[in-house]
Amino acid sequence: MTNEYKSQDFYLSSFLIASGAKLNTYYKTGRITTFLFNDTKEIQDLISDYYTNNALVNPVTYGQAQKNLKSIIHSNTNLNSNQTHSHASQ
Repeated sequence: MTNEYKSQDFYLSSFLIASGAKLNTYYKTGRITTFLFNDTKEIQDLISDYYTNNALVNPVTYGQAQKNLKSIIHSNTNLNSNQTHSHASQ
């Protein structure tokens, strides 16, 4: 079984996607969306860079990742809590 990294941080998740991390799936609990990624050394390195202000990412790619995640967050608003969805990254 693959270890998963779960994030409810919209901006961190956008950064991970913009940096090439694959969004495996997501689920909603009430109004909170949780994004799931494979928990790899690369993900942990990106998270470390993000929180230590050493992250570099293309701003256009980051903006597109934000738009994609906002689309996920605001879609399917009538879903049951804890329903999980697969999502392929672009």
